[in-house]
Amino acid sequence: MAGAVAAESFGLWGGRAAPSGRVDIVIIGAGAAGIAAARSVAAMGRPYALLEASSRVGGRAVTDMQTFGVPFDMGAHWIHMPGLHPLSRLGKKAGFDIYRAPDEPRLFINGREGSDGEYKAFDDAIARVEQAITAAGSAARDVPASNVLPKLGGPWGSTAELIVGPLSCAKELNHISTLDFARSEEEEVDDFCRQGFGTLITHLAAPLSVHLDTQVTAVDLRGRDEVAVETSRGILRCAAVIIAVPPSLLVRERLRILPELDTGHRAAIEGISLGAYDHIAFLLPKNPFDLKADELVFFRSDGRRGCALLGRIGGTDLHSIEVGGDLAVELAGSPAAAGAFAREVIARECGRSAARRIAKVRATAWSREPFALGAFSCAEPGTAHLRRALAKPIDDRLFFAGEHTHEGLWGTVGGAWLSGERAAKQAVRAVAPRSGPSMA
Repeated sequence: MAGAVAAESFGLWGGRAAPSGRVDIVIIGAGAAGIAAARSVAAMGRPYALLEASSRVGGRAVTDMQTFGVPFDMGAHWIHMPGLHPLSRLGKKAGFDIYRAPDEPRLFINGREGSDGEYKAFDDAIARVEQAITAAGSAARDVPASNVLPKLGGPWGSTAELIVGPLSCAKELNHISTLDFARSEEEEVDDFCRQGFGTLITHLAAPLSVHLDTQVTAVDLRGRDEVAVETSRGILRCAAVIIAVPPSLLVRERLRILPELDTGHRAAIEGISLGAYDHIAFLLPKNPFDLKADELVFFRSDGRRGCALLGRIGGTDLHSIEVGGDLAVELAGSPAAAGAFAREVIARECGRSAARRIAKVRATAWSREPFALGAFSCAEPGTAHLRRALAKPIDDRLFFAGEHTHEGLWGTVGGAWLSGERAAKQAVRAVAPRSGPSMA
């Protein structure tokens, strides 16, 4: 790894130069986990370097303000379980408009809203699927969720399986660990940020020194007293590294770790993999579903091409068809196909005249994004216990962060944030004896 550079050649790390000419802690990835880690390290007075391969911060939380003229969260949108992490509180403190999401989804069946009886049958079907999967996981059975499904019968079985599987976990049920599902924490409320969740996460990174367009290709732990971090701008030497990038990048060896990871950590990054989940966003005036702001709509599904609708986002004419699992992978390969799918759904549920009013379609494709290669994690059957391995340090010099390392809030920005704070505390505690007293 030739072409080494001293830390000072990158500028000030964390707003201050390290007295030794190197940085204490390098944080790789400026998504929610990396931002939380950097904020925590900075608060503890340690010199840090926050490196981001792309040209922006936020990772899978990014708000597009250009396409529709209103905030469109291309990745994370719901602030799930706001009582279990600080993001809603931090947003309110910063002046963002954080408000509660509607309590109950709407149900539509081929152009009409469901009857009271249909709502009850729908709720019962989902409850039975969730209870069966949770019961298996709570009994320590780590098997495919598809193996424990009840025989529902009736018209709602496929819809319930779609909602519990691809639309909640970004994977088909045969790729979902019952143990992982059972361990996920639940809180009955969600929040939204009117300015966009990605906008909020970007704001929280504003006080930090972030080095964009700086791709890390290798982390070398073979040195006795330091870690060498190979980047597109040279080599940084530090006491500890926090890797806050999706596990998919490690599996594909976009970022190599030397020496190779042990069997347990390798199995963890392969098993705690990202699923596929995308938004097909579009402007649709005249409110054909007669929705209140930010209402979630489920459609009865008879097959694998089921979806949901998030309507009137932020009270605007912006809507989004939500797709997950195999369907998301299929549509990610063709923006035209994604747009045609959205129009097909609206035509079926609202009529062709409504479908013709759709304008400015933009579809995400997270499984094809080079610095993500997926939407959010869900453990493959038999691997749920490996999330704990990812939360443990390697040689007290390498620490993992990201929603994939959180056992209860996996798949959420809140889980990513808490994991970054956890990794920061671990790293600072590990380097303190080697780096001398805090500079705070």
